[in-house]
Amino acid sequence: MAAASVEIKLSEQAAKLFADYERYTNVTAEVYINELVDKTLPTLQAMVSAFEECQDNPDAVMEVFGRKMGEMMLEQKQAQQEASESH
Repeated sequence: MAAASVEIKLSEQAAKLFADYERYTNVTAEVYINELVDKTLPTLQAMVSAFEECQDNPDAVMEVFGRKMGEMMLEQKQAQQEASESH
């Protein structure tokens, strides 16, 4: 699947905060939001996976989501440990 663009409308408060943040850090709102989305992809992936697994039982979605998040966190922790051991 090709990359997609999304246009969002920021509240006045959010726009001001992002402008101030950019002034201090030289990080634009676009970069900040893109990094935030990238960092939360495992959560989105776990949620979608839970919905797919529980199509016939919507009441089980949150339980499956919690399990999948736990699995992803464990995998991430193991990957970090392996990376630190290899350095």
